[in-house]
Amino acid sequence: MKIPTIVILSGPSGAGKTTLLNKVFRKKSIKENFIRSISYTTRTIRPKEKNGRDYFFISKRKFLSLKRQGFFLESQRVLDNYYGTAEYFYEQAEKENKNLILCIDVKGGLYLKKKKKEGKIVTLFIAAPSELDLFKRLKKRTETMRTIQKRIALAKKEMKVSRLYDSIIINKDLSKSLKELEKVLLENKN
Repeated sequence: MKIPTIVILSGPSGAGKTTLLNKVFRKKSIKENFIRSISYTTRTIRPKEKNGRDYFFISKRKFLSLKRQGFFLESQRVLDNYYGTAEYFYEQAEKENKNLILCIDVKGGLYLKKKKKEGKIVTLFIAAPSELDLFKRLKKRTETMRTIQKRIALAKKEMKVSRLYDSIIINKDLSKSLKELEKVLLENKN
């Protein structure tokens, strides 16, 4: 068994991480070489989201219980909710001799980059072209204005640490960003 490369996609909410990840996983070259993790979260499910496809939606009590049991490879509190990546995704990547892609928040990405000592970790920061673009994207969701303001404030903080990531993709043109993401992934597969 080889040690999987972990590729971490992070960036502000609304930057397009999930959209890019969904599209890149339609490509055979990516599916053959990577496993995609699905995060656990305590946040409320949004319209069009599906439990087990977009996230595993669980209660705060259940999340904290799993955390105490050492279930998560990484977990963080972001705004008022918890997010975490189950250890079993890494174990599955090992078993299948594939690499692992995590779509996680900036705090989780930086934590894992520092904590995980074996194997290669590649970090990609996905950013919207501007604060206005980010605002427009968040407004299309079913978020309250208060939540959007919190997410914009958090995005400003996250952009300040984007320099700690290996690469930054400015998601202005989806097809160009997709090609850039695919290139980075294929360059970093085991």
